[in-house]
Amino acid sequence: MTSWPDLEPMPNKLVNYGVTDNGIAVIELISDTDGKPLEEGRTSVNTYTREMWEDIDQAILNARFDGNVSVILLTGHGEKFFSAGASINYLNTLSPRYKYFFCLHANETLSRLEQTPKLVIAALNGHTVGGGLEIAMAAWTRDCNGSRYPNCTQR
Repeated sequence: MTSWPDLEPMPNKLVNYGVTDNGIAVIELISDTDGKPLEEGRTSVNTYTREMWEDIDQAILNARFDGNVSVILLTGHGEKFFSAGASINYLNTLSPRYKYFFCLHANETLSRLEQTPKLVIAALNGHTVGGGLEIAMAAWTRDCNGSRYPNCTQR
């Protein structure tokens, strides 16, 4: 059993990234309901915005190009949500044209994840809804068992 790695925030502070000593890259989603970096007292629902997709995309590339990484593990921060999908508050601020390109970028990032030649596991640590489910489905496999995910049950 390997220990959980020290996770460092990606540039937009919406994803944490780290690699275990045995080659597991951990990508942890971490944001509030507005899709902003998590602050004290806010619930981590891990909703996404364009900035989170930028962080996810860069984390995927980091793992892809790291010769020591053989597995990518996606998870959400906290115990309640893997991801609640897109931030509705964020989406309400976008023009239709911008929203189109936002969705295109999300789909391109998920395609990159799906085509990554490394094992990709979505560790579902809580509610997984809307676009959060799309992220989970882009992984090769999904898991919600284990002591790290006490609130998650398979159905």
